[in-house]
Amino acid sequence: MQYFKRQARPVLPVLLLLYFSVSFYSCSDNSDEKSPQNPPPVTPTIPDPEPDPDVDLKNLAACTAKVAYGYTDKVSYSSSEKVTVYLHTATPTAACRLNIYSITADSIFSVKTSLKSQSIATSDPAIDGFGFSPTVEIEIPSNVPSGLYMIENKIPFIVKSPGAVDLLIVYPSNTANAYEQSGGKSLYTSNKGSAVSFHRPIALQPFSSVCLQWFYKFPGIKIGYIADIDLENYSNIADAKILAIVGHNEYWTRKARKNFDAFVDSGHDALILSGNTMWWQVRYSDDQSQLVCYKSDIDPVSDASLKTIVWNNASLSYPIISSIGADFDLGGYGLKTDKGWDGYKVMKPTSPLFEGTGLKKGDIISMPTSEYDGAPLSGFDMDNYPILNRKALQADQAEIIAFDRGFRNAADTYPTLLIYKRSKSSGIIINAGTTDWCSTNGMGGASGTTIKKITANAIHKLLNDENVFSQ
Repeated sequence: MQYFKRQARPVLPVLLLLYFSVSFYSCSDNSDEKSPQNPPPVTPTIPDPEPDPDVDLKNLAACTAKVAYGYTDKVSYSSSEKVTVYLHTATPTAACRLNIYSITADSIFSVKTSLKSQSIATSDPAIDGFGFSPTVEIEIPSNVPSGLYMIENKIPFIVKSPGAVDLLIVYPSNTANAYEQSGGKSLYTSNKGSAVSFHRPIALQPFSSVCLQWFYKFPGIKIGYIADIDLENYSNIADAKILAIVGHNEYWTRKARKNFDAFVDSGHDALILSGNTMWWQVRYSDDQSQLVCYKSDIDPVSDASLKTIVWNNASLSYPIISSIGADFDLGGYGLKTDKGWDGYKVMKPTSPLFEGTGLKKGDIISMPTSEYDGAPLSGFDMDNYPILNRKALQADQAEIIAFDRGFRNAADTYPTLLIYKRSKSSGIIINAGTTDWCSTNGMGGASGTTIKKITANAIHKLLNDENVFSQ
């Protein structure tokens, strides 16, 4: 026991000496001898998470209530282009969520933007545009299909189709601009000018709205969209099977008409769900920011064939009937004191377009109409139904399947629902001949179900090369 006690006393100092010796060695710089077996522990650096742009957008307040009005730099875009948007607000904000909707008011995508108050920077904004500074550039997502879209359900723009489609819908952007009064003028106001700007707020063309909503969810076919200005380039329509003119498509350039005629003459079909179609010749300014229409011979253009007057003026040598088989002179006004029925009376219930409707001869398809187009007539049968003037129409095949009675230039008119094939090699034109086929009075009205069925029959039969004539 005494031995153990004597030997135990020096143990602690020895251990402490060993401990500090080892510690000193391990902490010393020994850069020439690195041991891979036991590396010092490393604390990983964890980067800050990237902000999620979608979450960021969702957390932003919507711009909706703050956007007073605005416009875009163009009417239509390919999916690879950016939409430059010009917005005005009375309540500036540093950041809000700008929503883009489909024509059926479905939210499609959103972008972040700031908003500021803007002042009109031109002396004649209806003609020269509002002159706002850009608010935001919208990059169209690659998965957004061709269609008509609305920025905050207020500002329309078209995303064009990139390839072949079954049905290509032409939005009547020229007519929308011609009637718009933002900036104080339209082509109809008493102080009108000879041009109107696309760079100002322009509302959705009302006569086309119901068809555009219905087509958006039309099943089983591929649908594309363009605006009037896209008819300037034939390649924009070349790969479509059917070209659909909707609403009230009144203002056409010569190039657009030539391309429409070439499309039909090459064997493609056209579905005209419009009235007062192709009434005025127009042109665009060099930068395509203005719709030019003098509406008289004072138009200073040197080429007389380009004067912006009605297409039926003999000096233009390009009557409307030669393109679509009917015109406003022969159709006239529907909402006047006349002898009609505020809709079409059925003449040929055996028409393939009436399949599944249950319509009988003499039935009325309700469609209170603002303006009509009518085909040339040679007389009336024993039931006082109109007889088509095939010679004046110079058609390979043509028939009227329903008609109304209208009024124009102190005379009765006879609006027509017409099927028309120019030549044996041309495509077929189905011309509804009314501004209200696609409106709340037509497809959205009392006979809406019937009108939708007729339209669907026309599309499916043309696409499947089925007979559309009752004769």
